[in-house]
Amino acid sequence: GRVQELRDDRAVRGWNLLPAAAGLVASKVTLGEADLQIRALTFSDAPVLKKGEKTGNYTTYLWTNGAASEIALYPNLNYEDPVFQELFRTADFRRALSLAIDRNEINQVAYFGLARGGNNSIIEESPLFRPEYRTLWAGFDLARANRLLDEMGLDKKDGDGIRLLPDGRSAIITIDTSGEKTEITDILELIHDTWLKAGIKMLPRPAQRDIFRNRVFSGDSKMAVWSGLSNGIPTADMTPDEFVPTRQYQLQWPKWGKFMESNGQAGEPPDLPEAKQLLDLMSAWNNASGLSEQEEIWHRILKIHAEQVFSIGIINRTLQPVVVNNRLRNVPAEGFHNWNPGAYFGVYRPDTFWFAGKGKDRG
Repeated sequence: GRVQELRDDRAVRGWNLLPAAAGLVASKVTLGEADLQIRALTFSDAPVLKKGEKTGNYTTYLWTNGAASEIALYPNLNYEDPVFQELFRTADFRRALSLAIDRNEINQVAYFGLARGGNNSIIEESPLFRPEYRTLWAGFDLARANRLLDEMGLDKKDGDGIRLLPDGRSAIITIDTSGEKTEITDILELIHDTWLKAGIKMLPRPAQRDIFRNRVFSGDSKMAVWSGLSNGIPTADMTPDEFVPTRQYQLQWPKWGKFMESNGQAGEPPDLPEAKQLLDLMSAWNNASGLSEQEEIWHRILKIHAEQVFSIGIINRTLQPVVVNNRLRNVPAEGFHNWNPGAYFGVYRPDTFWFAGKGKDRG
């Protein structure tokens, strides 16, 4: 079937777009050249790492990714083309794109069914979690996606079955990618196939990270694919600024983020009502009188994101390989792989890790 076909193709079609040095890390680990390794390893390395455990004298743990989404799509609400900008700023268009993604198939192809599809939002381990934050507009429903697009007036198609924009152009969305995750190519191909059934054509455009970023920041990128929001396990007393246009690096609204980041000296002022509402809620959170008020504000922000689909989450709760030398003690077999909160190993007190028995340790 389609799932096995893509798995088999990975071995022969040059899917690995990571720099060569990063691609060598897993090989070096299997030779026993690392005592503790998490950096530059991805889930796709897991089979090789497990196979090399005996030779390399290590054990491979699989921690849960604590990010909101392993991979997400970011429609650029600041894209310079006025026709596409209007589409991207229309919630039903973003919802239709999300509904036209078969997350279950993606999970099977890229993660062997071990992850889970959902929005670019918080995961269960957060005390703020509610199921609708993960599932709203995230089911695979081509009929509903097509209906939403028809109701927007995009009911005419070209000879290839691609919907026509109001100005007569075909609805072709170029997705910019830095090519830094091996599974992205597989995932974009699957999304390409289901979007076509909704009359939307996708064209991936890989580039180096600095070019990728500059295209987004300047408004030259229609849509980008990148990691999801970094903190998928927030508590009420943690800032919700990732969910609010506050920084240029936020790929769905870089010019609004730049405006806020520069105190109005650069970028563009947010002019979408829901974006302004998020900023008001951010201000209210900063001035909240206590934890209960902060929690209520968080839920209002999360509800807006679930309803508006400002970014399109694909997969979350993916597994991150952690390689641990068999002599190294106190490294937990289960954990969260996350920068903030967590500092990767930091939350697990690496100062308490220690080597047992005799042997030559690597510096």
